[in-house]
Parts: sequence; C-alpha cells; structure tokens
Amino acid sequence: MLTIQNLTYLQSGIPLLQNVNLQAFAGQRIGLVGKNGCGKSTLFRLMRGEIRPDGGEISLQSGKTLAYVEQEIANSGQPALEFVLDGDAELRLLEKTLAQENHDAAWFEAQHRYEAIDGYGAKARAAQLLDGLGFANDTLENPVASFSGGWRMRLNLARALMHRADLLLLDEPTNHLDLEAIIWLEQYLARYPGCLILVSHDREFLNACVNRIAHLHDCALDSYTGDYDSFERARAEKIAQQNQAFSQQQAKIAHLEDFVRRFRAKATKAKQAQSRIKALERITRIAPAHVAGGHFELEIEAPERSPDLLLRAERMGFAYGDRKLFQNVELVLRAGARIALLGPNGAGKSTLIKLLVGELHPTSGKLDITPDIRIGYFAQHQLENLDSAATPLQHMERLAPRETTLALRTFLGRFGLAGNDEDRPVASFSGGEKSRLALALLAWQKPHLLLLDEPTNHLDLDMRDALTLALEEYTGAVVLVSHDRSLIRAVADELWIVADGAAKLFDGDLEDYKKWIEARRPREAAVRSNPEKPRQQAAPKPNNKALLSKQAKLESALVTAGAELAAINRQLADPATYANLARDEISKLNTLHASLEKKVAELEESWLELETAQEGG
Repeated sequence: MLTIQNLTYLQSGIPLLQNVNLQAFAGQRIGLVGKNGCGKSTLFRLMRGEIRPDGGEISLQSGKTLAYVEQEIANSGQPALEFVLDGDAELRLLEKTLAQENHDAAWFEAQHRYEAIDGYGAKARAAQLLDGLGFANDTLENPVASFSGGWRMRLNLARALMHRADLLLLDEPTNHLDLEAIIWLEQYLARYPGCLILVSHDREFLNACVNRIAHLHDCALDSYTGDYDSFERARAEKIAQQNQAFSQQQAKIAHLEDFVRRFRAKATKAKQAQSRIKALERITRIAPAHVAGGHFELEIEAPERSPDLLLRAERMGFAYGDRKLFQNVELVLRAGARIALLGPNGAGKSTLIKLLVGELHPTSGKLDITPDIRIGYFAQHQLENLDSAATPLQHMERLAPRETTLALRTFLGRFGLAGNDEDRPVASFSGGEKSRLALALLAWQKPHLLLLDEPTNHLDLDMRDALTLALEEYTGAVVLVSHDRSLIRAVADELWIVADGAAKLFDGDLEDYKKWIEARRPREAAVRSNPEKPRQQAAPKPNNKALLSKQAKLESALVTAGAELAAINRQLADPATYANLARDEISKLNTLHASLEKKVAELEESWLELETAQEGG
C-alpha cells in the first residue's frame, strides 16, 4: 500500500533521514517510535506530500486514500457534526450529486455507491465518533468556533477517523484526550480495517493498538513484529548481540594488529604480516550499541526528615459560581502517600491539585497544609511561565546562586539538558525540553510532596521511563494526574476518582477503572440523550428508599453487563479470534454479543425510569 525506498531528507544540509525503507500493507497497524527530534513528524510530512525528499522515493498505491489529523485549529461557524462529516470527502461528493434533480445514469450510480458506503448511517457514525471522544449529544450542533482549542483538536481527530481511508496517519492522537477517550480510541483503532501508522509516546496505547513497530534512530529505520513491549525485548536482544559481536571483533582486531606489530619487520613472517594487514582492511567495523535514553539519570530527592501529616481536607468543596465541581472531600495526606487522580476531563482533577498547592482556595469546608513543607508542583501552564529569554543554566543559577556552575550543569545533564542545551534560550525549546527543565527546577528543591499534573506530556518514551524510575525511587508523597497508565501503575498505591461532584477513593485497580468507564459510557449516553434531565439529582426523599435499592441493583447489573459486553467486543475485534475459533463458536459469540447489547439497553431504560420516578417522589 505504502512503499518507502532509500528515502533521504536533509535538514540544513545534514541528513535527518538517510536510506530509510518501509513497506506498509493493508491490515497492518504500525507504531512509529523514536526519540523526540529523530524525524518522525518529518517522515509523516513526507508521506503526506507536504515536503519532498532529497533522495529515494515514497509512493502510495494507486487508488488508495490517505487520512491524517489536521494540526491547524479550525475557527468555523459550521456545526461540529457537519464538520466531522466533511472528513468523508466521497460521501460529500455523492450527496452533491444526489441533490441534483436530473436522475441520469450518474445519479443512479451515485445512489448505488451511497448505499454501498452506508451513507444513510453516516450521521450516526459521526455522532458515535464524537460520543467516543467525549462530546455530549447536545453539543453536536454547536459551531466549531465555540469549542476550546483542545476540543477542536478532538474534532480534527474525529474528522480524520470519519474518512474511511486506506491509510491513516496519527501523530500523538492522545495529546488532548483524557483517559476515558484514550481507552475508547485504542479499542477503535485495534479494529481499524485499513492500514494505520501511529506516532505515540504512550506505551500502553501502543501495545493496545499496533502489531508492528518501526523504530527511527540515527537517521535510519528498523522494523519489528509485535507490540511495543515485544519491540523492547527484541531491541535489547539485538543490542546485546551487537555488543557481543563488537567485543569479539575488537579481540580479533587486537590479535591481528599485535601479529603485524611483532612480525612485520621479520623477513620470514613478512608475507603473513601483509596478509593480516589486508585482513584488517577488509573488516567491516562493528560499532558498539547503546540503549537509547541510557544517559538519563533522573533523581528526585525528598528531605531526610518529613512530618507525618502533610495536609488534611475536611468536607472540602469547590465551585465555580453556581457550578459545584466537588464537595465534602475528606483527605488525609501523609508522608510517603502515592495517589493518582482519575476521572473525565472537566470533573475537577486539576482543580483539586491547585487546591492542594494553594493556587485556589476551597469554597466550602477547609484545607490545612502543614507549615514549612516544600511542595513541588508541575503543570503544563507552568511551562509558559518559564523565562523565555533565559537559558536553563540561568534558571538554575537564580534558584541556587551559591552553587557551582559545574554542579548545576551536571544536574541539568541528568534531565537531558547537557551541552549546548544549557546555553540555549528557553524560547527555542520544544515542549519536551521545557517539561524537562520544569522537572529539573522542581527536583532541585527536594520537595516533601510532589503534585504532578500531566508530567509526561511532550516527553518521549525514554524520558518517560526515566521519570517513572525516578518517581518509583522518590521517598516523598505524590499526587498524580496522568493519562499515562504505565506511569500510574508504577507510581500510585491508591486511585481516587474525581467525577459526578465527588472526589473519593476508588476501590479497584486500573482494569477495574476501565470496566467502570465502559459501564458508565452507555449510561452517560442515555443521560446525554435526555438533556432536560439534570446530571446531578437532588437528594432523594426518605420514602424513596425502595427506589434507591432497586436503582442500586440495576446499576450493579449494568456494570456487570457492560463489562461482559466490552470483553465480547474486544474478542470480536481481535483477528486471532477468527483464526483460532470454529465458525459455530464465532456465531455463538455474535449471538451472545447481540443478547448483551439488548440487555444493556433494557437495563439503561429501567435505570432512567427509576431515576424519573425518584425525581417525582
């Protein structure tokens, strides 16, 4: 489908890509990985035809279509749903033809094609995409310009997914998504019928979506079969083998050179010495291999002594005007606590972090922070507060004026800011470089408590791994907001959910949270389809206890049925199912799938009926 042969691209006269080769076929889902700045986005631009290579060629099979997410944020008065439908260019062309009054041969041909691509179901498909990406049903007719930049990027993603393309290019599609939308997207991409090439720094997202890895490094590209974890194992084995071969070759070279040195002047051995010299000239030298990212040695130290109690929240609440984000929060944070906050975007996770750091103050209840504790706070908006005219070294010197330049340079080097990077102004930095500097400034202060709001945004996989290791070894307390599940699994001991007007401990792990999301999605969709119903109901009257009991049982049944349906969906989306199961077993799966869908719909309807009765009680 896509063929790249001996591709070379120069950046300021220096090769960024050199003799790159790649073939992508239908049904393949390829993860394109590599360090920031290695050329992944440039390779995508070459695939899209936006720039031309300096050597080699890149070609898409004739008749095949390519889709990608536009990076420009649209500012349009067009309704969101129509904007997404525009992603299917063929659909729009057919609609124009069918709108004509003369029913000639072209009209009937267009009608036949429109039916073949299920044009009548296009609006429903677009609405499903938007629902999966977190848009409420009552916002689908809102103009594109009314959404924030992050939500408009989600619209761009939905528009690309609507394309029905043979080849889909996605460059960091999870950047503007919360965990709920990420989980939906990875399930969608796992059953994408075309070819997918995906750039991502999210290990779990890659594992769920791809079946092949293309690793871009040192201007070249290597291909591996399997997911990201399989690639890491194969890469490590390859590096070990290369280093072993390097050691063996070095020993051989040393032996030959020693022979030449000892016997070159001896007439009886001159011929053998010349033979060894020619052998040395013929040897193709093997370079020692290094694991990418091995130079990162992040370390975040906590103070040697810390008070046991760091902060306490009692019946704490926060509201923006009349909109209550959460209330009655009870939280006791002690030294060494490790908490990850989960929940949909807009539910209040970042607001809770801002309360804990003191940027905001509770609108109800109270929050007591132990005096004199040092809090290390990382959030994306802080990157914009860095002095753009100053260098990383100058930032460090302001923070530690009595420290030696050598010590500060060594410290910055641990965060990948060594050499020339120390002396470049922040204005020239990428998002990842700014994040590393912000983390370095935070780490220097040896905080008792780390409050981290999406710390891995803009970081490549090597730096994410280094940060994960540093946080695992950090002995202070951590409160973390992140959509990087690998980081959450490694760092957090407790999960808290911020949703539906509350912030409370979640009884389960990330897999349980995934089931919670999957069970909640149809219920949320049902509520969204009835916008006249308030999302948060008033407290029920005492005589509603029977209704509450029934509703609780229905909710439990809905969670179970939703989880079973999600499991069947994953099984039916897995190609291995069709390879390993007999036809009658697959038929039984489809029957069970239909039965569960019906059961979930009935449970939702019953749940809504009880909720309506509860309101009227």
